[in-house]
Amino acid sequence: MKRATIIKICVDAVMYLLFLLLMGQYLLRGAPHEWLGLSAGVLFILHNILNYKWYKFLFKGKYKAMRIVQTVVNILLLLAVVGCMLSGIFASQYLFAVGNGSTIELGRFLHLVTTAWAFILMSLHLGLHWAQFVGMAKKIHVNPKTKILLRRCFRLLVIALCTYGVYLFIGRRFWEELFHLIDYQKEYDESKTLFLYLSESAVLSAMFTSIAYYAKKLTMRKKQPSRKETL
Repeated sequence: MKRATIIKICVDAVMYLLFLLLMGQYLLRGAPHEWLGLSAGVLFILHNILNYKWYKFLFKGKYKAMRIVQTVVNILLLLAVVGCMLSGIFASQYLFAVGNGSTIELGRFLHLVTTAWAFILMSLHLGLHWAQFVGMAKKIHVNPKTKILLRRCFRLLVIALCTYGVYLFIGRRFWEELFHLIDYQKEYDESKTLFLYLSESAVLSAMFTSIAYYAKKLTMRKKQPSRKETL
């Protein structure tokens, strides 16, 4: 694996973990939450610098259906994260503290909405690129029977994660954050530990990642010519 690829994976992995931690803002209130947000913002900027070629070829080549979908998701994710960063600065009470009462309230309102959308779009973005990680896994040499067993176990795991993800989506009333149907101070289950909330956020993210991955896989499979057509 190339050094540049390893650096990209490490940056993305840390940024993803930080974003999951930020989703549990009620467990990491105040300055810790803002420091984590600042770190995630720096890594996001670094992520875009490392993937500058995407911008370079944005207006080149043909745009087929899947490329359009990926481009739309990427642009929306970019806007959502930039919204998270700007609204976080206005809502800040420790690191920046640039706003007054009304500005802070507006910042909190925008921060809640943009963070929720960024969480989903980030998960969809990961799912649309998950085939790269699957390709890496396929290069690992294992016994054919073991490979079949691992594939079946992985699919069962995906089904379990998606099922639990739907339960969490409903239980946490996540749609209320997406469309700001609640006040900023949403009631949380204070009995949950940071690790548990982090794990639940990861499961919720995995659900959207799986949806994007298998939707893309199904779409690409339909486009491939059948065996009869190639004869």
